[in-house]
Amino acid sequence: MIDINFLENSWYFKIRPLKKWEVLFNEWDYDNNLYIIKKWSLVIKKRVNVNNNDTKIIAKIWEWEVFWEWSLWNSEPKQVSIEANQDTLLLEIEAKNKFEEFLQKDTKKWIDLLSSIIYISNKRLLEANYLITLSYRINKYISEITLFNNKNLFNIIDELDKTINSNYTIYVEKNSFVEKVWTIKYDTRLKWKMLQNIIELENNKIQIDKIENEWINLSKYNLIEELKNNNKIIGYLIIWKNSLFDEWEKKSIWIISVAIAGFIKQKEYFEENLYK
Repeated sequence: MIDINFLENSWYFKIRPLKKWEVLFNEWDYDNNLYIIKKWSLVIKKRVNVNNNDTKIIAKIWEWEVFWEWSLWNSEPKQVSIEANQDTLLLEIEAKNKFEEFLQKDTKKWIDLLSSIIYISNKRLLEANYLITLSYRINKYISEITLFNNKNLFNIIDELDKTINSNYTIYVEKNSFVEKVWTIKYDTRLKWKMLQNIIELENNKIQIDKIENEWINLSKYNLIEELKNNNKIIGYLIIWKNSLFDEWEKKSIWIISVAIAGFIKQKEYFEENLYK
């Protein structure tokens, strides 16, 4: 376990604050620092079009994560860009000289940190396999669907339930025409039955007291996942299970939610053109 308090109070590491959406570094930048997230989270982006600046979020990293440990061994330009998902605090250390000074002056703490880096690297390999397997199952399922309708959307949400072994999932959909009005559209406990439970949200954000009713018993065992298209929230998945969600599950669900949001936008496009 990384001793964050020791590192924060040592002279080896500097505290690096980032404001929401502030960029830590861009693709092809040179940055020789190793980082640890002290508070909140970051997103990793990759350019998807070489002719412009279009980027895609490919991963998130959370508190206590060590990243860019590769700087310990080389100083190649970055293959991704990283920015703050919200106001974030980092610890940073220059990966070559400062890290060597750390080794010489406090070998025990240096070994502890290096052990944590090795552990996290191995954990990432296992996690990557887990994420690839889950996201592949859902994306394969979606790719085989030929009709973009509510029934198939509900089938996808049912498949998500089965894939992550959750108790149930509730889908909340944004009203396309009325601001602040959302609909509880589907509950996986009521197979393929479309619901029309209207709720009003302030600032288009899920609020626990606004949606808790006979269908939802919100607690620490719920995960509320935003469904986004072009950074606009178009819906929510509220997922419930008998235990706390671990970080691997959170990341998996976030990746899967991107695919589901894409299907919803395809469904909306199909419905708009159907009645023209």
